[in-house]
Amino acid sequence: MLIEFSVGNYRSFKETVTFSMVAAKLSSKDKSLDENNIFAVDRHLSLLKSAAIYGANASGKSNLVKAIRFMQWFILNSSKETQATEMIHLERFKLSAETEGKPSSFEIVFLMDEKVHRYGFEITEKEVVSEWLFYTPTTKEMKIFERKGKNISVARIFKGSRGVIARTRENALFLSVAAQFNVEIADKVLAWFSENLKIDIDIDKIWGRQFTIKSLEHPKYRNKILQLLKGTSKNQSETKNENKKR
Repeated sequence: MLIEFSVGNYRSFKETVTFSMVAAKLSSKDKSLDENNIFAVDRHLSLLKSAAIYGANASGKSNLVKAIRFMQWFILNSSKETQATEMIHLERFKLSAETEGKPSSFEIVFLMDEKVHRYGFEITEKEVVSEWLFYTPTTKEMKIFERKGKNISVARIFKGSRGVIARTRENALFLSVAAQFNVEIADKVLAWFSENLKIDIDIDKIWGRQFTIKSLEHPKYRNKILQLLKGTSKNQSETKNENKKR
């Protein structure tokens, strides 16, 4: 179950941005949203069942999805589809000299085996700069493994990883290599990315004019779309009036 996803220095994202499914501790005007779209994982964590990403053209909506797709692809394939001398096919942010030469970062927080896990990595076109996997068995987060360059430290819980460190190339993820050698936790994490993280839509085709027209023609979605547009228009109008007063 997805909790949060963060990405930085990738395509249109210069700074790190986070997409979160954690429910805010606020009450909605529409009480049905609180009743139907929020569920409690435990007494400390409540998540949204669904969330929407919306914004102007070229605001980064599709790039967020592409970032999740890239992270998923690299985790599932870095150990088997790259050779030692191959470059990583990374599309970092290119509109600032500040990010030139700096790594791109990807991190995901997810629920697996009823425990919160946090996995991420920083990469350049040439190598994996850092990589980490933590989990929260009770209330305190604990390390499973952590990688900084060529140095990889592993906790006892990461059983069966002896010998995997030496087999991990600079341009491959330690997690992916460990899964290839049947390390149990690594296998489970890769299975989560393969089976639970589903991105079914083709963003290059479905997010277009024809899709919008078809949705407006559909009686199930027409009123909801119009209400959303009216609410957005009202908010923009109120903002303009506030600016004029100032």
